Amino acid sequence: MLPTETPTPDLTIIPSATPSPTNPPTATPTLAPTLEPTPETLVPADPIATAKIPFRLGREKLMPQAGFSFSTPIGFVIDYRPNQVTMTSDDQDTVFTFLGGRVEREQDLESDFKQFIELIKITPNLEQFQADEFYQVEVSGKPGLAAEVTGAYGENPVRGRIMIVAVGEEQLFYALAISPASSSGDGWEPEGRQEFEALIHSVSFSQPVLPDE
Repeated sequence: MLPTETPTPDLTIIPSATPSPTNPPTATPTLAPTLEPTPETLVPADPIATAKIPFRLGREKLMPQAGFSFSTPIGFVIDYRPNQVTMTSDDQDTVFTFLGGRVEREQDLESDFKQFIELIKITPNLEQFQADEFYQVEVSGKPGLAAEVTGAYGENPVRGRIMIVAVGEEQLFYALAISPASSSGDGWEPEGRQEFEALIHSVSFSQPVLPDE
């Protein structure tokens, strides 16, 4: 399931005030997801009471090598890689990651999805990661699978959703969303879920462009 024609960067979630520099593409990439923030970075121990900015989508952003575009969330810190984008809320509680590109597929979508879930399970700092039963979804007219997920950063429980979409025979789109498992309404349910669904509804697909094209 690993990309062979287009470099695919590591699946990295980086909630920070300053986006990390773009990693240069390599000739023989691998999909090795990592989550870099510490629990303290993702969920501050002593949050400062401030007025929360309403979730809004801004301009459309095209990811040529990844083969998709989306509307950028206003007020989020956004880290761009050639095949990946990671979006972190201003309070660093909610993180969305999209990843896409050309792949060499030798199995069905369900097997691809299970492999993606297993890769997320070995991500540093993300513990006790579990995915519920998958269900069918559709993104921009393309079939996909999704599952609700749970896990923890250290002692901080999180919830979210993982998704894979078969854009074409040799093109896949991946998404991962994580937000605090809060019962106050400002965690994954309903706030994080609604934000993620708004982002997914803004996604459209295109033919991935190789760096030398």
